[in-house]
Amino acid sequence: MQTITVDIGGTKALFEMHLGDRIEQYKIPTGEGFGIASLNKQLYELESDYGLVDYRLAIAVPGLVKNNQLISSKSLPGLNGLSREDLHTQAKTILLSNDIDAGMQAVLNPKHDCELLIMCGTGIGMAISINGKIFTGASGFAGELGHCRVMTESGEFSLEQLASGNSIRVRGLKKAQELNRAGRYLGMGIAWAINLFNPNRIWLAGGMMNSSDYYLGCVSSLKDMALTAPFSEAKIARVDDMETLVCRGLKVLLDKQA
Repeated sequence: MQTITVDIGGTKALFEMHLGDRIEQYKIPTGEGFGIASLNKQLYELESDYGLVDYRLAIAVPGLVKNNQLISSKSLPGLNGLSREDLHTQAKTILLSNDIDAGMQAVLNPKHDCELLIMCGTGIGMAISINGKIFTGASGFAGELGHCRVMTESGEFSLEQLASGNSIRVRGLKKAQELNRAGRYLGMGIAWAINLFNPNRIWLAGGMMNSSDYYLGCVSSLKDMALTAPFSEAKIARVDDMETLVCRGLKVLLDKQA
């Protein structure tokens, strides 16, 4: 069965197409102006170019997704309200997912009691897997790590304001010391999560993890702040092939429905 998986981020979208025995990828820029019409246009062009009919489609977006509908996205407001009914497509199966929850599907091990996936790109988010199943909480808001508040010498800020890729870009942070400090703030947040969930494994992903200064600050901070007992049980690893993580997870979700 032919499939298209789409990872829509705050700055770019990756379309990954499984077409029989080959896989092709296609990237486009996104941003605040990217909306439902933009998405439909891209899907129409891909369907026309590749003659796709009755295929499987899965789309991941940053934000709160419930019952295959995007309720709210800070980085992509033009997609707010997106549901399967809004997609003008030839797809036979359509799935909508939160991007980090989808990414977790690509790396989780059902044998583990708990795994955490922390994504730091444009924003900061966390997916939680309990006994191989995604935990989203009572109303779907579990894992909003970026909205945790931190008191600094300059005042109180959220982790997204201190450590997200968008914040670092807006503030023009480029020096090694500045990136290391931003990473340490994220490590503080991860330390809280270690103390709360006592995970078997912590996965680190997102564009900011490609910065060695940021990554080292993050790991150093969580070592300093996490309780020794739960930290000693947690294995920490950067995700291999971060760029395709979400699309790989979406493919897992589609295969589960096959």
